[in-house]
Amino acid sequence: MLKVLILLSALLLQSCLFYHKITIKGKGDLKLKQVDFSSLENWENDDHKKALQSFMHSCNKFSKMAQNRVIGGQIGDVTAGDFRDVCDIAQVVKTMSGKQTKNFFENWFKPFLVEKNYGSSKGLFTGYYEASLKGSKIKTERFKYPVYGKPKDLTGDPYFTRTEIEDGALKNKGLELLYVDDKVELFFMHIQGSGRVELPNDIEVRLAYAGRNSQKFNAIANYMADKGYLERNNINAATAKEWLKNNPEKADEVMNVNPAYTFFKISDGEYVVGAQGVPLTPERSLAVDSDIVPYGFPIWLETKLKKKDGSKEEYDHLFVTQDTGSAIKGVVRGDIFFGYGKEQEEKAYYMASSGEYYILLPINVVDKIRGK
Repeated sequence: MLKVLILLSALLLQSCLFYHKITIKGKGDLKLKQVDFSSLENWENDDHKKALQSFMHSCNKFSKMAQNRVIGGQIGDVTAGDFRDVCDIAQVVKTMSGKQTKNFFENWFKPFLVEKNYGSSKGLFTGYYEASLKGSKIKTERFKYPVYGKPKDLTGDPYFTRTEIEDGALKNKGLELLYVDDKVELFFMHIQGSGRVELPNDIEVRLAYAGRNSQKFNAIANYMADKGYLERNNINAATAKEWLKNNPEKADEVMNVNPAYTFFKISDGEYVVGAQGVPLTPERSLAVDSDIVPYGFPIWLETKLKKKDGSKEEYDHLFVTQDTGSAIKGVVRGDIFFGYGKEQEEKAYYMASSGEYYILLPINVVDKIRGK
């Protein structure tokens, strides 16, 4: 407790320290350019307490790791222990006001614009959600599409493709967890990586990500446009799903363009768990390319939220990097977890906008990098 009080006392002092702005060249394609919090659009208006709640999940993860363990990415040799002080303060601040929470981020972190090594800071931001399906524990005439568990011989090497699995490569191997009634919805659950299945007796089964077949993810949008199935400027998750359901004779052809396949496990957990191993917070957890941007860092995202009617609205919020995905590759690339429900699903459907983001580095990490 004494340590926490000392750190809280330092909170006021830190805001008075003068920092020369620096640029950090990462290990690979990443470049970070320091800015002021005043440069972040709508920073003053965000719900920082909600972001702090998400950050605390990552703090809990860091506390259980070896403190000298390097957490990855291209920023540098950042360890789990480098988060110890900010996480101790966060534990106290979480009971305080929104203004004090905002001050916490401003006093204990420094924002850096994330750029590619050739100077561009723009990238693509999309969305994902927790899928919803109807199913059964037994195969019936209606519920005939299997949800597969992880095969024991899945090693990380390329496994059966989607086409091979759909043609029966895993049939009668005892891997069927459930059966669902809609292969298109199942296809989209493979992309989302998690979902809920409502059984006939109104029991809801939660499915969590268990593994993939290590085949390259290939989005179906370009194929659908090249074939003339949909106009290129009118392709999103919603229009693609509608087309697949309305054209069942061609649905397999299109879906099998993507050889990637997801395996699931039944989860008793209350939350969707991301690749960092922490619960995901709707509209506060961001999936990134973890080979470049490590898990557990606050990220200020500035983009636009697309709506069903084609309009856009400013979408500037504080997230935490807590997940990844096979289609999420690159320095400036993010996938927003929107959560569960029709409204959240619709947000994810239409979300595909250019934007940029800023990573918030703990001040001790900035000092550590500057020292090197």
